[in-house]
Amino acid sequence: MKILMLTCQYMPDVFGGAEKQCGRISKGIKTQGVDVQILTSRQTLEGKSKELIDEVPITRLYSPFAPDLLGRWMLFSFYWFIRVLIWGAFNHKSFDIIHCHQGKFGAFVGCFLARTFNKPILIKVGNSNQFMDFIALKEKKMVGPLLASFVLKTNPTVVAISDVIAQNCKEFGFTNIINIPNSIDKALLHNDAIYKTSSNSVINLFYHGRLEKIKKVDVLMESFALLVETNEQLHFHLIGSGNVLPAAKKYIYNNNLQSKVTFYGEVKDPVNFIKQFDIFVNASEAEGFSNSLLEALLTGKILVSTPVSGAKDAIYNGKNGYVAKGFSPLDIKFSIENSIDLYYKNIDEVKKFSDNLIAASFTVDVIAKKYVELYKKLIIN
Repeated sequence: MKILMLTCQYMPDVFGGAEKQCGRISKGIKTQGVDVQILTSRQTLEGKSKELIDEVPITRLYSPFAPDLLGRWMLFSFYWFIRVLIWGAFNHKSFDIIHCHQGKFGAFVGCFLARTFNKPILIKVGNSNQFMDFIALKEKKMVGPLLASFVLKTNPTVVAISDVIAQNCKEFGFTNIINIPNSIDKALLHNDAIYKTSSNSVINLFYHGRLEKIKKVDVLMESFALLVETNEQLHFHLIGSGNVLPAAKKYIYNNNLQSKVTFYGEVKDPVNFIKQFDIFVNASEAEGFSNSLLEALLTGKILVSTPVSGAKDAIYNGKNGYVAKGFSPLDIKFSIENSIDLYYKNIDEVKKFSDNLIAASFTVDVIAKKYVELYKKLIIN
């Protein structure tokens, strides 16, 4: 059984959630004895066109801009599309199944490849609700509706990483929908680091990830400002970079909270870096299944999130955190206050609960086995 992982971009050009999951799943199914390769793009001529990572071969076809941008970069998108087809003409015997990561332009490319060479295809969807992948593809100017229609008519198997996304895909018109959540690699966690204990008088809140508009960092900062009005023993740590970071820094300065908030930018090893903090807080307005949330779950931290896709799969109210009832700063503030109480009462039990949850539902091994079973069904059918 030979799998072609198709993703418009991959590390090191992009370190997003879809790219991380592509790598984790590839590594996981490789250990299950499945032959797997990754086909992607590279944005620099100096970048490696071929390499081996975790024993998984990667082929990078040059495109000066990210292929899924479309719009004014459409010529470059279709340049990469043609290069993928040419690659497929010479290599179609090297794969049995096409596994697309995200349902955007790459899904169209994958479906065209699948139709051309008569291969089964599955598409893993990365976001939900108004930001759902296929909606994002359909909304692309000029060609979006045609590309989305082509994907829908191909009738691929769609992998939904949450119940919310499964419903989104059903409403879009897909019929072959399978639920498989994102995975987390336990090997990311190093046992030599020391966990903070509840004896410290300061509660350290944190968020780590891409700081973009959809992540609602402004709401996050507003929630924290409300909290410190009545709780002096709090500090917020914001880890990551993005286009909303300057506005976040300005808000903190204007509200005289510089001594209460630390900005770190990007860090090399975020999973082990966040061990020093206490409560993870996500204010995002939409997610697929947050990798940052899974990484905080892995470290045994108390979790707070808005009610986005995937939150209720990782957070059990009163057990390892709280899912906010809404998306407002007050909703998030209330859930953080409950989580602070949980931190003082039951921090050791929180970690045990989260460890058991990961072992049962989210390890790379568990998720890889689910994909291998799906691949077998696709080949039989």
